Amino acid sequence: MGMFTDNIKLKIGLQLVILLVCLLIFQPQPINYAQDFPDVCQQKENILQNCNFDQGMNHWQSFIETGGADFNVLQGGGECHAPLCPAGYIVTADHFVGGILQQVSVEKGRNYYANIVWLVFDSLSNDASINKATGGIGRRIGIDPTGGTDSRSPNVVWSEDNWRNDCKICNVEHVTVTAQADTITVFLRIDDTWKVRAAEKGYPIPPSNDKFWIDDLGLKPVGGDPITVVVEETPTEEPTEEPTPVPPTETPVPTEEPEVAEVQALAQVESTDEPEADLEEAEPEARVETESDSIEESTTEPTEESTGEPTDELDTPTPAATDTPIPPPPTLTPTNTPPPTATAHPRPSPTPTPEGGDASTTSGDDSPSNLPVMLSTVGTLGCVGGLGLSFAGAVMAGLVWLYRLGWGQKEEDADFEYEQNEVEAYDDDDEYDDDEYYDDDEYDDDDEYEDDDEPEK
Repeated sequence: MGMFTDNIKLKIGLQLVILLVCLLIFQPQPINYAQDFPDVCQQKENILQNCNFDQGMNHWQSFIETGGADFNVLQGGGECHAPLCPAGYIVTADHFVGGILQQVSVEKGRNYYANIVWLVFDSLSNDASINKATGGIGRRIGIDPTGGTDSRSPNVVWSEDNWRNDCKICNVEHVTVTAQADTITVFLRIDDTWKVRAAEKGYPIPPSNDKFWIDDLGLKPVGGDPITVVVEETPTEEPTEEPTPVPPTETPVPTEEPEVAEVQALAQVESTDEPEADLEEAEPEARVETESDSIEESTTEPTEESTGEPTDELDTPTPAATDTPIPPPPTLTPTNTPPPTATAHPRPSPTPTPEGGDASTTSGDDSPSNLPVMLSTVGTLGCVGGLGLSFAGAVMAGLVWLYRLGWGQKEEDADFEYEQNEVEAYDDDDEYDDDEYYDDDEYDDDDEYEDDDEPEK
């Protein structure tokens, strides 16, 4: 019995040793948050003014997108739930979406990293059942690389939304951008609308205040030398090229003639317009050549009959002998369609993009990697699985040893003892008296019986 007890103790001790070794091997390693998530506010590279609210709300502005809240600073005391007071303090009795912002002078084209270390809150939404039904409270940090102060602007680059309620320093509110101007704006935005969602779902809402404590916001330059930023100028529409007007044909100055000569010239023009119009409709090119020839003749031959006295040649005027007005150019004739002019097509202008869209980087370029958290999760799962397997193996091994050392031996001893008792009982029953079994008298009687039956000889 003593050996059996010693074996059981030995097995239990071995199982405990295996369990301790498993715990040591698969124990999750703590993450070094000092390196992965620095407190920029406490570093010398920080350029955010009054980052720990030692000067109250100086350099900070509050903003509200919806709802209402009170913004203040707690210097200390029991209400200041921050490691290093003073701290920013926001209270709302209903709901609000808003936060605080600060504009900072920076070097254009350089990368900047911002984060917040301490952002905790007290709310009924921390209750597990309420949080599951209505959701939690969202928090995030952002930077407008153009220096705007509108938290709803598409230029703002935001960090990941943090809706968790199980951590005080969640290490997810951080963002990195490239400055697009000489001023950038840092935002801290809180979405406390769980009561609105609860009312929409028909849940009763008890009266309560949601309180927030804020401390250690930081901003610092990262990424080395400034990056050359190409600022797209607003394109201006190019004017449409107007067709160059055709200069008028130089008309020689006519010599002074008596009124009769002018009447004669007008009559000649009227008489020649109709056939020329028909000719222009049929053959416009030939008409142009004819008119050009007539212009050359009229300019080369001087007029010799401008004497101021009427003559008999008025009845049969000759166009070549008089200086007549030159007909208008073909483009001015109503029946002649002016040739199409080359209209310059406007060049397509590039669509202006909002500043900060190209050069701004995604949230968390210098953010810590999630690999340590994943390794920690895998280690935890491995430890749990290893513990389960070790426990199952210990139970099975214990049962086997118990059977072999205790339960099985007792049953075999009981069977063996039972068989021994059976043998002894059988031996006792089989004891007999040899004299009784081999009774001579009986045999004698039998002999006598046999003798009686034998026939007489």
